[in-house]
Amino acid sequence: MSHLGFSVTDLDRSIKFYCDALGAVLVRAPYEGDSPSFSGRMALVMLGSNGLDLYEHAGNEGERFEPARTGLDHLALVAESLGHLQTWADWLDAWEVPRSEIRDVGVGAMFDFVDPDGIQIEFCFTDQARLSESAVHSS
Repeated sequence: MSHLGFSVTDLDRSIKFYCDALGAVLVRAPYEGDSPSFSGRMALVMLGSNGLDLYEHAGNEGERFEPARTGLDHLALVAESLGHLQTWADWLDAWEVPRSEIRDVGVGAMFDFVDPDGIQIEFCFTDQARLSESAVHSS
């Protein structure tokens, strides 16, 4: 994957959230966009090696994201270990970002939270040994 693009209600608030709470790096400050068909402002942040375009469309009426509608359901980020997962949970707690408890998901562990527009984000740790043990092989 090269990048994702999220439509947001407040570009500056979203940049602050992704950079401050998730450690993203702002690589392209807010600008008017590159396409004549786009009306609004956008910015580019990097989450590790993945780009995230943040779009504040001029026609956005401030509605929150709704995962039950067709389209994006959630964004899942990788934690390298259970310790790394806990570190992210502690970091988000320090930033007062509400989140679920860390829970066992059979082949690892995860927790979730939402960005300022209600887009669900997960941090997931996959235990490769448990994944191998539970893999279903077809013949």
